[in-house]
Amino acid sequence: MKNRIASLFMDKSEIPLFYIESGSRLWGIASPDSDFDVRGFHLPAKTNYFDFKKQRDVWEVMDGELDFVSYGLDKMFGLLQKSNPTVFEWVRADLMYWNELPDWTTFRREVTENINFKALYYHYLSLAKSHFYKLESDQKFTYKVAFYCIRGLLSAELASQQVVPELWIDDLFKQFGIESEVIKLAKASLEIKRQQTEKEEVREADKQKIVQVIKACLYRFEGSTPGGSSTQAKLDKVLTNYSIQVKSMFYA
Repeated sequence: MKNRIASLFMDKSEIPLFYIESGSRLWGIASPDSDFDVRGFHLPAKTNYFDFKKQRDVWEVMDGELDFVSYGLDKMFGLLQKSNPTVFEWVRADLMYWNELPDWTTFRREVTENINFKALYYHYLSLAKSHFYKLESDQKFTYKVAFYCIRGLLSAELASQQVVPELWIDDLFKQFGIESEVIKLAKASLEIKRQQTEKEEVREADKQKIVQVIKACLYRFEGSTPGGSSTQAKLDKVLTNYSIQVKSMFYA
């Protein structure tokens, strides 16, 4: 994969910095036909960086089974500043294809220590609700959608306790001391998803049970609000200092 990423930049002046596998392969829930979802960020060309005209800060490539998305460093760090859970997962990913960054382990630890759990909570809960709507309305009742909904619920519950949800699904399950109904359902759905294609529909006989278990879990979240974070200033400082370090290194 590293060679494939390098080939994407062969005729470009942007500088590749960091790329990981995201989505189902990162979470340990890939189906036989899952794409490779490569995500990360780059530095714009030096001339573009100093140009007064605003440049495009997202680069996307769809090439067969490769789904590649790269953000400019400023966009990436702007999202991290808001504790955006999606890019926070990229930073924490261990399935790494490319990393040209200095002191990465320290940077990742400092971002994690200062993340806003309220942002994580509302993101994962919203994710669960949007996928549940697809199930309840029978728009898209696949094992993939059911599992994404459950993963969102479990991650939201941990974030409400100010615990960072694990990315690898088996490790996420282990963060719960009791195997609840929703975890039992998640394990059953996951086993089927790993063996079926991405678009495999849930058996008609199982649909009602899945909806009931998820709805009961969602009901528990009604009216709950996790504590906020008082570490925003620290997170801002971490991102500013690291941005200066990276730009000084590559633009020198």
